[in-house]
Amino acid sequence: MLFDIHTATGHWPFRKVPNEDIADLRRLLAGKGITGAAVANTHGLFYKNCHDANLELAEAIATQGGFFVGVATLNPLYAAWEKDLHDCVEQLGMKALRLAPQYHSYDLSVPQATEILQAATALHLPVFIPSRLVDVRQRHWLDTERQLGVTEIGQFSLAVPGSRIIVTEGTASVADLVHDDGTLKYPNLYFEISRLRSAYGQTIARLADAIGAERLLFGSGAPFKEVLPALLKLQTIACSEEVRQRIAYQNAAEMLGHRPTDSASG
Repeated sequence: MLFDIHTATGHWPFRKVPNEDIADLRRLLAGKGITGAAVANTHGLFYKNCHDANLELAEAIATQGGFFVGVATLNPLYAAWEKDLHDCVEQLGMKALRLAPQYHSYDLSVPQATEILQAATALHLPVFIPSRLVDVRQRHWLDTERQLGVTEIGQFSLAVPGSRIIVTEGTASVADLVHDDGTLKYPNLYFEISRLRSAYGQTIARLADAIGAERLLFGSGAPFKEVLPALLKLQTIACSEEVRQRIAYQNAAEMLGHRPTDSASG
């Protein structure tokens, strides 16, 4: 079993992205042996009212036989975010929340960001925060060049004990995350592996040893990125098969409550 924690659907306004349609995305992932995926709607980064994108996403993934788990996108500066968050969980069945300060023009230090993290934690939702969406070195002139570092996201995670923050498109070293005495600087942080640097898996293996394999999850970044590099990273991690399975599927299954369906590979 293989679960992709980091995928997206919807139109990207700055370049053509293949497989952005939900059915095409599923075929792409299933063709690589992936049996389920968490997916966010790219439109939520750009709509004035993010919740319209969540409604679109719920309608789209309902046609895919349980393959996808929905990740809501909300802006804590938008007046109706609290109602929308409850609707995402209670009506739309979303299993996680994405915050995108780069695209919604706020800092993680603002009180509204802490409030939405507190609300998501109370609802047992993990919160996705992208370090970036795309490579800013090749960005369109209208796109943002802002990136979030692991320290900024980590400090935010400390504001709400018990929160679970998944960093997507992030990079981190052991020194970034672990004190000299071996204790974790940010025990609430989790990482998908698609952008973690890997030399035959050694960097990812060191992170797994240092912060715990339960804090690493397989993610590809599809359809913005090719799936194969992430698969190769997973296959070459110098770790036990038990650890590899945790990263490949088990961690995400426990966090999101996902179970594969008979139609998941169709």
